[in-house]
Amino acid sequence: MRNGPRPSGLALLLGSQSFSQAADGLAQAAFASVLVLDALEQGVPVRILGLLALTLIPYSLIGPFAGVFVDRLERRRLLLWTNVVRAAVLVAFPLWSPLLPGDIPLYAGILTILGLGRLWLTTKSAVLPLLIPEDGLLRGNALSSGCGMISALVGGAGGIALTGWIGVDPALAAAGLLYLVAAGWSWLLHLPPGSHLGVREPLARAAAEVAVQLRTGVSQVWSHLRARLPLVAIFMSRTVAMFIAIVAVLVIKREFPGVDGRTGRLSAGALSLGAAGVGAFLGTFTAGFLGRRLSKPALILFGFGVSGAGIVALGGIPSLVAVAFFTGIAGYGSFIIKVAVDAQLQQVLANAFHGRAFSLYDILYNLASVLAAIIVVAFQGAPLRTLVLLAGFATLLLTVALGMAMQRAGMFAPVHAPVIEPQA
Repeated sequence: MRNGPRPSGLALLLGSQSFSQAADGLAQAAFASVLVLDALEQGVPVRILGLLALTLIPYSLIGPFAGVFVDRLERRRLLLWTNVVRAAVLVAFPLWSPLLPGDIPLYAGILTILGLGRLWLTTKSAVLPLLIPEDGLLRGNALSSGCGMISALVGGAGGIALTGWIGVDPALAAAGLLYLVAAGWSWLLHLPPGSHLGVREPLARAAAEVAVQLRTGVSQVWSHLRARLPLVAIFMSRTVAMFIAIVAVLVIKREFPGVDGRTGRLSAGALSLGAAGVGAFLGTFTAGFLGRRLSKPALILFGFGVSGAGIVALGGIPSLVAVAFFTGIAGYGSFIIKVAVDAQLQQVLANAFHGRAFSLYDILYNLASVLAAIIVVAFQGAPLRTLVLLAGFATLLLTVALGMAMQRAGMFAPVHAPVIEPQA
C-alpha cells in the first residue's frame, strides 16, 4: 500500500532513466551511422525492414520472460545491472568485435543494447507506481516519458556528432560511461518493502515456473478488455508513428534532391526523427494539463485524433516544413497515447502483473515497428504522399473504432482499484 509521494526516489529513478536513455540514444546513433546509412544506400525500404526484423524480432520472442523476472527479482538490482552490463559490452567493443565476422558484432551490440534497454524500461514501469500515488500516475508517466524522450534525443544528436568526430568505437565507449552513471543513480535508489518476490529455487524449476506464470499472467492480462484495448492502442499508435517516420525520410530523400549523399541522408533522418522528438517534447508539457480534464481512455483517443488530423491536413503539402510538422504532430499524438496507455495499465492491473503486462507491451511496441516497415515495403510502388494521407485517414478511423470498443468495455467509468488481482 503506498503512503504518499516519494520525490527523492522518483528523482533518483528519473536521473537513472535520463542517463540510461541518453546512452541508448548515443549508442544507437553510433551503430546507426553504419547500419542505417548502409540501409539507405543499399535499398530503401527493403533493407530497413531486414534491419528492423533482425534487431527487434529475436529479443521480442524472449521478451515475455523479462516481465516474469521483473516480477520475481529485486527490481533495484535489475535497474543497476542492466546498465552495468551494457557499459561493459560497449567499452569492450573494440576488444571482442574483431572476433566475429562482418556486421555480426554491430548486430550483436545493438541487440544487447535494445534487449537490456527494454528490460530496464519494463522494470522502470513496474517501479514507478511504487514511488508515486495513484492519482499522480499520469503526471509521473508524462514526466518519465518526457525525460526519456528528451534524453534519447540529446544522446542521439551527441552520438551523431561524436561518431563523425572521433569514430564509432570512442562514441560507444562514451555511451558506456553514461550507462555507468545511470547505474550509480540506480544504486542509490531505495524501494519500499514488497517491491519484488525474490523467489529462490533451482534453475530448471524456476524456468518452468516462469513459463507457467507467463502463460497465466499474459492470458489474464490479454483476456481483460480494459487491459487489452490499451495494448491494441499502443500497437496501432507505434505502427502509425514508425510508418510516418520511415515515409517522411523517403519523402525527403526523393522529393528534395538537396539531401543526397551521406550527410544529406543523415540530415533527412535527423529531420524526421527530430521533428517527432520535438512533438513528444511538447507532449510532456500538455499531458498533465490534458490528463486533469480527460480520462485516460479519452486521452488515448485524443492522441489518435490529433495524429490523424495533422497527417491528413499536412500530408499532401509538397513542402519540407509540412513534412516536419506532420511528423512532429504524429510524434506528439504518439507520445500522448503512450503516456495514457502506461497510466491505464498501471491503474487497472495489480502490481504483481505489471512486469508481464509491460513485457507484452514491449513486444507489441517492437513488432509494430516491423509491421510499419512491412507496410512500406508492400506499397513501395505507390505515391508516397498518397500513403501519408491514407495513414492519416486510417488513424482517424482507428480513433472511432477504439472509442466504440472502449465505450462497450465501460472504460469511461471511474476505476478505483486494480481490476486484475493475482490468483491465490
